[in-house]
Formats: sequence, structure tokens, C-alpha cells
Amino acid sequence: MSSSIKRSFDHSSGAVKPKRPAPFSIRLSGDERAVLKRRAGNKPLGAYVRAKLLGDEETRRKPSRAPSIDYALLGQVLGMLGKSEQVRCLFLLAVAAKADRLELKDEDLTALNEACEDIHDMRGMLVKALGLKAGNVK
Repeated sequence: MSSSIKRSFDHSSGAVKPKRPAPFSIRLSGDERAVLKRRAGNKPLGAYVRAKLLGDEETRRKPSRAPSIDYALLGQVLGMLGKSEQVRCLFLLAVAAKADRLELKDEDLTALNEACEDIHDMRGMLVKALGLKAGNVK
């Protein structure tokens, strides 16, 4: 395929990507690079150099940060879930309904079973979020 046909095809198909500017490079001695790395600390070297060159003129998008995880709070929620009388009551109701000691409509029994499954799933998610094994938590 000739290059003019390929260019024409690429252009009409939308396959042409806008050209990015060439990277700016600078040669540093080993000592100079070591000084920059030491000054950058935990920052990536490129980000440090860009910040020093451009100062307050921030032109790049800042990376989005994941929400912080409060493990203590998650642990408290898991503890409250374990101590909750509502959870025990739901479980006892479900056991009684399955043993035909409690008369419930089918849709009520389904809702009760779904509530118990939801609580079980929430507990599993909390255990996983805390990095625990399911057997470690009562």
C-alpha cells in the first residue's frame, strides 16, 4: 500500500493520532542525578524536576487519590455487627421459619432470607477490607 493511500485511509478512518511534542531531555552526570534524586525524596524524579522548573504553574492533572481507609472504623462496624441483637433476631426468625415454628408468607420469608444473606455478605466484605480471615472474627 503506498504511503499516500495509507495516509488518506488513516485520515478518513480517524486513525491519525495527534502528534505529541517530543520529550525534553537533559544529560546529567551521575552526581547531579544523585543530588536531584535525594532532593526529590519520595516524589518521582520527573515530577520533582517539573515542579522546580515550572514552580506554581501546574499544568498537569493531579492523580486522583483513592479514599483513605479507616481500619479502626471498619473494625468498629464489624464489632457492632457481631454484637447486634438485630442480627441475632433475624437469624433466629429465619431458623424458626425454616423449622416451621413461625408462619410467614413466602415473600416475607424470601425477604428475611435475603436480609440474612446481605448481613453475611456485609460481614464478609468488612473482614476482607480489614485483611482478616473469616475464621478470625466471631
